[in-house]
Amino acid sequence: MAENFAHFKIMDAVLLVLLAVFTALSPRLLPAGSAGSTLTVRTPGGVVQISLAEDAVYPVNGPLGEALLVVAGGRAHLENAPCPLKICEAMGPVERAGEVIICLPNRISVQVDGEVEVDAVSR
Repeated sequence: MAENFAHFKIMDAVLLVLLAVFTALSPRLLPAGSAGSTLTVRTPGGVVQISLAEDAVYPVNGPLGEALLVVAGGRAHLENAPCPLKICEAMGPVERAGEVIICLPNRISVQVDGEVEVDAVSR
């Protein structure tokens, strides 16, 4: 009886490891959203459309100062943000439709435009 109980514990551990690996890999296995082609940048000064196709660095001004929007290889991210925690920089690059970078203290938002794919759970 003790052997069967130990066997089930090992199999339970194997099952948990397999579930953890599948859970970690599932975002990569599921179809990704469509790649965006433009960015909508909103600041207190207005709204600007920027192409993701052209590599460039754009200064983006907010109440705290200037941040740099870096567009390279179809992806965009913020650098040198004047906000204290720099959470917007830590958000990393965006490239898929619907992805957003927000710098709340500096009142800047960057959103990738395009058709956002919705799954059955979101509907």
